[in-house]
Amino acid sequence: MDYIELEILSKTKYIKILRETMKYFLKLNDYNNDEQIFFMELALNEAVANVIEHTYKFDELKSIIIKFELINSDFNIYIRDFGEKIDISKVKSRDLEDIKDHGLGVHIISQVFDNIMWKDINEDGNLLILTKKLGD
Repeated sequence: MDYIELEILSKTKYIKILRETMKYFLKLNDYNNDEQIFFMELALNEAVANVIEHTYKFDELKSIIIKFELINSDFNIYIRDFGEKIDISKVKSRDLEDIKDHGLGVHIISQVFDNIMWKDINEDGNLLILTKKLGD
């Protein structure tokens, strides 16, 4: 098992650091499917942006902890925030027929990752776990 963990302030400009870290983490562990990495970067971007916008309401002083973990061919991303508990039943993508320039983050994430799970934690906040089986 290999992993790397980062903690950032909830500023959108720091999402790029997370995307680049994930990309290099995967490449250092011999995963070189650039197309899949691009889509995982996009999904990661959406997931963290959703925390910043919906959970933290753009409060830039809040903390987000991200962990990238590789166990054999299973790649996991853990996104931990410290905001209000979310109502998982309300987390959904908008109708794809409804043309807008936003609101597709959940759809993108679900198309890229094999499994999306919100883990109930006793403390304040939320833990989102994204899992993808890596293959060439």
